Amino acid sequence: MTLNVSRYVSRLLLSLLFSPFTALFAQGEEEMTGVFEYGAVIFLFFLFALLLLFILLHEMEEGQDKSLMSVFWVKFSSQMNDSKPIEQENEILLSHEYDGIKELDNNLPPWWKSLFYVTIVFSVIYMLHYHVLESGLSSEGEYLTELKAAELEKSQTSTVTFAVTADNAKLLTDAGSLASGKELYTKNCVACHGQNGEGLVGPNLADSYFIHGNTIKEVFLVIQNGVTEKGMLSWKAQFNPKQIEEVSSYVLSLVGTNPANPKAPQGNLIEAVTSN
Repeated sequence: MTLNVSRYVSRLLLSLLFSPFTALFAQGEEEMTGVFEYGAVIFLFFLFALLLLFILLHEMEEGQDKSLMSVFWVKFSSQMNDSKPIEQENEILLSHEYDGIKELDNNLPPWWKSLFYVTIVFSVIYMLHYHVLESGLSSEGEYLTELKAAELEKSQTSTVTFAVTADNAKLLTDAGSLASGKELYTKNCVACHGQNGEGLVGPNLADSYFIHGNTIKEVFLVIQNGVTEKGMLSWKAQFNPKQIEEVSSYVLSLVGTNPANPKAPQGNLIEAVTSN
């Protein structure tokens, strides 16, 4: 059982051991942020390698009798832990006793002290790198940089999206815009107008009869403001102006498609769809 667990953990650690390097080199040179980051990866590599060595040596000890590797492991473990053998515990036994519990004056394990010293060195390098020399962005600096980038992206998106109005809306015919309009229609409009615009509670959108007009401006206004007396909701809170332009264009693209089971015509017959 112990042998199988050790093998499983060994394979897991091997994958973790090389994953930082795989991710690092997959990002390319532009994403590599300097010597400090390399040092952190190497440090993690060292820790994983050390832990992997412990597990592998322990596995060999489990699978073999008193072999050379087993003897080496015992000595190595003793040096790393700096502990007294059970038969020598009397040398480090403290004089006090509580409820039959005695205390040993063991030294701190060398591996623990080494790791502690490494964290001290790491903290000094970290402080110099981020807060004294400022050769790397601190957490606050990264946050502010990302915040500025997000605000810039938002302003650019808002400029394009909200510049559309009923007066300057265009009848879009490109595949991307019509696909976006169809997605909005499918998610929000089929309950009243049918999957293909054939009409259900709402009017048929695929024939040439129109209640409120067939221009992109007129359809835009109907979707934006709704038709309260007919039960048509205003969608301006759910759709931004660009989305209203897209779904309006998709609705007008349904005209003349002749879907199955169409609802009876409503409104006025208008032969051609126009863009203004």
